[in-house]
Amino acid sequence: MDASKLPGVTQDKNALDLAERYAPIIMADEKEPFLLTAAGYTIFEHEDGSPSFKRRVTWSGEGYPATRAIEYALWWDWDIGHLYELEHVWVFLNAAGRVVAVEASWHGMFGQAEVSGNPVLDPSGRHPILLAQPGKHAMAASVAAFEEIRAWAEQEAGLDAGKDGLLENDLFRGKLAKSPEDDARVKKLLRQFAFKPAWQFTKEMRVTRNMLVPWDALADWIPARVAWWLERIKENEG
Repeated sequence: MDASKLPGVTQDKNALDLAERYAPIIMADEKEPFLLTAAGYTIFEHEDGSPSFKRRVTWSGEGYPATRAIEYALWWDWDIGHLYELEHVWVFLNAAGRVVAVEASWHGMFGQAEVSGNPVLDPSGRHPILLAQPGKHAMAASVAAFEEIRAWAEQEAGLDAGKDGLLENDLFRGKLAKSPEDDARVKKLLRQFAFKPAWQFTKEMRVTRNMLVPWDALADWIPARVAWWLERIKENEG
């Protein structure tokens, strides 16, 4: 199966318009080797459990004056340490459609992505701007968040490139074909992308309309996408 393109799914235009209107802008390190591929979105009209992250999406308990939220599951084909990466951004909106809070994921955790208590937004006031950890893509609102992990982050992007092979987690457990041979091929490939971050976040990655699909469609596509990459790597081996 050629899963090189996103699934052609019929989308609710209003939902897609809403997801596009508030889609995040990701700023990556100037030496970042991997581009953002796709984003699966889920719109919450009431507080509920996330379909793609171990959390409940809530706003009343956090004191946000929100009435709805949009979850963006950001898909990279590659992380510097392993095949594929999924990070998250949550945008909380009030009844007037104003962004009142932004949360983001960080190595399996999540929290507010703000500076001085406010989300960082583009001039339109709609699109959150977040920084992606070089190679690893953990989300933060400012470079200060990376200072404490800088040495570790540089080792992950450099000496430890490819160390995890094909990522296997609970979300896709049993749905991805993982073998020692594939892990070795992924590790070998990723070592070629090892780099030292510049810590200059100048590479802009916008979540555009043609990258947005409902989360369920993206989740169904991901196992085929991973299998497609494994086959490409095997074919190009040597």
